[in-house]
Amino acid sequence: MDAEAESTGGGALELERITARLEQLASELEGDLEDERAAALVREASELASQAGRAVDSALHGTPAPEG
Repeated sequence: MDAEAESTGGGALELERITARLEQLASELEGDLEDERAAALVREASELASQAGRAVDSALHGTPAPEG
């Protein structure tokens, strides 16, 4: 497998992981939550959305996604 395919595959795996976690967060947010817990979940979802954006950018450009 060439480097670009490996990078894209890694990005796809990362996106799958992020998507799965976002689905879990969405399910939990649909429930009756304390404001503090809801805020923590929203912060996590925001961070994951940023990670997803970096993973997509990485997959499109064939470069490793930066950590963070």
